[in-house]
Amino acid sequence: MPTFDGGHYFLTALIPIRTDMVQDQRSITSPVHALSKRLDMLATAMQTPGCRGESPFARNTRNHFVRLVIIHDVAYNGREQGNTLLSIGVDLVVAQPQDHLSCPFLLLAVDFDAASGADIERDSYLATLWQTMETELRGILTFCRGFDGRVNDAAAFAKYIADCQFETTMSFNDYYADPPKLPNWPSSVYKWIGIAILAPFALSVVAALVLFVAEMFVPPWVTGIRTAVLVAVVTAVGLGALILIAYLSLMAAGAKPFPTAPDSNLPAVLKALYLQRAFTRFAIDSQMDAAGSDAASAQRLHDNFATFLAVNKPSDLSNPTQAPGVIGI
Repeated sequence: MPTFDGGHYFLTALIPIRTDMVQDQRSITSPVHALSKRLDMLATAMQTPGCRGESPFARNTRNHFVRLVIIHDVAYNGREQGNTLLSIGVDLVVAQPQDHLSCPFLLLAVDFDAASGADIERDSYLATLWQTMETELRGILTFCRGFDGRVNDAAAFAKYIADCQFETTMSFNDYYADPPKLPNWPSSVYKWIGIAILAPFALSVVAALVLFVAEMFVPPWVTGIRTAVLVAVVTAVGLGALILIAYLSLMAAGAKPFPTAPDSNLPAVLKALYLQRAFTRFAIDSQMDAAGSDAASAQRLHDNFATFLAVNKPSDLSNPTQAPGVIGI
């Protein structure tokens, strides 16, 4: 299930960062330092009214999560381990070869709503992202290699990111309230076909051994032995082919993405977060009526809940709802 799963596209891109000197505002600095400062100034999520602003990624209503991380170099795990008793003569002062990146990289990891894992889905998302936050993207990617002079429109931006994309092999999708209904792999079919092939294979092997032993005491059984061996070889080839077909079928079934979870697109998730907060407030305010045993309390609870439904419109995903890029407001 690479890159696309459960109605979500998991985009991962590693974008090389420039290594020459650049001018950032009125100072000359390194691109990675300027990029780090630019990312630090980028608004994330609005958690309180006093936050410095809304994330520009919130303008695209397909975004679930977006992460930008600078990777300066690969981690060094120390020297290669070995048996110290067998390392006599090894000069531990001499450094071993180490892996290093040729330049820093900007990691872009995005989880967004998509109908499929096709390239056109990725490109349409990236084009919309460019249209909604071109200024911020230019301010970030100007410090990356090959951006300036190449990316001037949405199509060029989509191509630029696509060229830096890596396959996402471990996606995380947490919107399943119930286990998804997946088709069963037809294991019993392959099992019974295997038994049907294995039976004559075993019999032919036993027959070949019996005839081989019998040939030492009675007239030659060469023809019978050859026939038994031929049957064993043919059935062994058939069994091998069945195993290969079963393996390919299993891998193909495993490569299929999970079905889209119900109500897992961004508008539905935002509405659910809004209703969660609103209903929690309603439950707190209605504790007295809920605890009452008289008819008046029950009627007030019924009427208040009817008002709650009318005001909050659970079936209307557009209004009222939680705004994207906002936490707890």
